Amino acid sequence: MNRDQYLHLPEHIKSRTEEYLIAANSGSEEWFGMDKGKEIHLLSVQLAAAKMNKDSAEVIASEFASFADQLKKQPV
Repeated sequence: MNRDQYLHLPEHIKSRTEEYLIAANSGSEEWFGMDKGKEIHLLSVQLAAAKMNKDSAEVIASEFASFADQLKKQPV
């Protein structure tokens, strides 16, 4: 991750979180109906968090892969 990406990360996370919550809420309502009230909200938050965790894992894996590539290029 370069410095420019790092400096803009909070705004990026905020907009992404909103996207995830909207998508998760829509999916929850579609699957279980709109009449579930608080249960839908809780499920939506859990689904959004799961999607964010998936993104986080992908970023970490990408950084590990980049680091591994750098190690391979160094002379022994």
